[in-house]
Amino acid sequence: MEAKISLVLLANGSQAALDRCLDSCFRQSYSEFELLVFTDETVQVAREDERLRVYETSLADPGALRVAALRRATTDYLMFLEAADFLVGTDALAIFMTRLAEQQSDLAMTNLVFYKDAELIYPHSQAKTRALTVNNYLLCARLYGSFRRLGGNLIAKDLLSRLGEQLGTLATQDLYLKLCLLAKRPVYLSDACYAYSIENGRQLPAFSWQADYHLGPAADLVKQIQASYYQASVPKKLALAVCLDEYSAGKVDVLLYSLERNNPGGGVICLIYEELTPQTKAWLVRLGQGFVNFKLEFIKLSLLDRHLLNKISLAGNHLPVSAYYRILLPNLLPEVDRVLYLDYDTLVVNDLTSLWQSDLEGHFLGCIRDLGVTIKNGWSNDLLGKYGENYFNSGVLLMDLALLRKYSLTSYFYQFILEATDFFVLGDQDAYNLYFKDAVKYLGVENNYVCKLFSSDLASEHRKLQEINVLHFLGAEKPWCDASNYPKEMLPAVTSYRNYRQELRAKYDLKAEQPALTVLVLVNAALELDRCLESIYYQDYPNLELVVVDMSEAATVLASLQKYQAIYGDIKYYQASSTTNAAELIQSWANQAKGELMTVISSKDAFNKNEPFRQMVTYLQQEQLDLIGSMHMRYLTEDGSFRGFPVSGEFEDTGSHSIADLVASYAGEYQQLSGLIFKRELLATSEPATSELELVKNLLAASQKRATWKEYAWILTVK
Repeated sequence: MEAKISLVLLANGSQAALDRCLDSCFRQSYSEFELLVFTDETVQVAREDERLRVYETSLADPGALRVAALRRATTDYLMFLEAADFLVGTDALAIFMTRLAEQQSDLAMTNLVFYKDAELIYPHSQAKTRALTVNNYLLCARLYGSFRRLGGNLIAKDLLSRLGEQLGTLATQDLYLKLCLLAKRPVYLSDACYAYSIENGRQLPAFSWQADYHLGPAADLVKQIQASYYQASVPKKLALAVCLDEYSAGKVDVLLYSLERNNPGGGVICLIYEELTPQTKAWLVRLGQGFVNFKLEFIKLSLLDRHLLNKISLAGNHLPVSAYYRILLPNLLPEVDRVLYLDYDTLVVNDLTSLWQSDLEGHFLGCIRDLGVTIKNGWSNDLLGKYGENYFNSGVLLMDLALLRKYSLTSYFYQFILEATDFFVLGDQDAYNLYFKDAVKYLGVENNYVCKLFSSDLASEHRKLQEINVLHFLGAEKPWCDASNYPKEMLPAVTSYRNYRQELRAKYDLKAEQPALTVLVLVNAALELDRCLESIYYQDYPNLELVVVDMSEAATVLASLQKYQAIYGDIKYYQASSTTNAAELIQSWANQAKGELMTVISSKDAFNKNEPFRQMVTYLQQEQLDLIGSMHMRYLTEDGSFRGFPVSGEFEDTGSHSIADLVASYAGEYQQLSGLIFKRELLATSEPATSELELVKNLLAASQKRATWKEYAWILTVK
């Protein structure tokens, strides 16, 4: 026997709308329902049906109507409707009851579809039915309009009975939040079966933020902890944690060196990882062996850890799964009671003792407000409402692991992430902000100074570099990328990072491990020199000789060069006449350059990424090549667009290709020297040339083994 539904219709407003609503009910293929209509006589119910009962009553008090409907309903389920709305299609009730049975649910919240100008508008996907849990029901209430209007949801009569007097007093949103907590298995249905009319200016009420808006027990636990006069034990030695994947492990060495350099008190740095290549791990091990103050500990995730993390959905956000490693730190570091977590894209520029010794006053985390999010893009207000100014950045976290373990919050926090992750925009950072709301101690901005703040409009948030403990290169503006378009206020921070990188390279004598590469920059016009030099200086290749040959006769060239010399030091500069033959000039450098290898680029062009030197030289050495070429992307200054051909990223042996074939087949790659890395001795042994193309052909002829890297390594500017 099919279960019956009591459809409770609040009849007022437009007669036409009411008739449409009534018609949508009586057209349903699922016929096991009764229709209870409460009307104030402003509209007429001109229908006869044995399932229909009409009650004349005032509509002024919706709470009283809920109570009256519950008293008169003779079925096990109730669904409220509003006269302006209607059921979508003829199978709406059948779908509701099928889903209710499938989910074994006693409360089904609907996916509202909007109706306007005779069209249905679907604000939410119809792809996902979800269970409503203590971890996500408040997030769902914020997102889905069905929590803010009475109509369209299917409710077990017993649930409404259990509300008692609250049935008549609770506001609609609070009513459904209460029902979610009372229900055995509440669900949100993806099926859009109920149409909410937004005609004539009618709109959904806004979500009503609650004063005690918490998604977990953390805030209440902090009150208990503080009442117990808990005092955390702070070890003398620092304990730090950095979470890595292969990409971030290739960038983290500068951070680790900055920690060692600026913290003589030392301690331990725990590197959390899943998989690292032998080469990457070997370099980090070697780095740690050179440390005096800190010990590096490598902590590999277990199979269980990986299994847990792989269950977290990464859909809809740009973060890798390694961003979530930090949520497991209480379990990964069972003997550590306090840890300072750092993102890999931070730089420590001062002693961290004061930060380490911060009194967290019984809070689980010490953190720093994320002014970049709260001030600029407003996401924090969307996430936290009026508490948006408290949104914090998770790139630097002082964590009381002892407290987190004592109250088993890791397990609860993990479950929260599983059930709420598709509400996040900024990954686990959003999760931390939601779950640990009112359970964190806010620390000074100097402990996680997001570099974008250097150019902030708020002067009160500006800091001098020497006042900062931790720099955070948050966002796309990384110091290992091309900084030519970064805000000028941010450049001192970038310079500081690169100076640490240079110190690191010198300390570990990394130059000795790579053949010297001479980069010859030919300047015909001064306009683009800054961009070209920047594209060289952000390279991660440690053994470069930079030579600038100025054939422009422009005074601004030397000024640009001096700016970079002041920051990076050794740059060779030579002046030449604008009538100088470039090919002859390049050949003349065969005896002057220090590099075993050589590459040439025009100042109007630039290198595309920070890896090509390293990758090309590594392949050249492995395959014992004389010359290696790469692909270029064209930059059209006329419209600011980039153009290129499909690339595979593969290395192709081109030793068997004829010179004529290479010059003709590679879309211009072998018609200029830019993008080629070659042994300098080839210049000495090749025939004299009077043009760049002729010089390229001579180099190809002199090379015994050569290859082409089918990847964009440089940008050709086309005026």
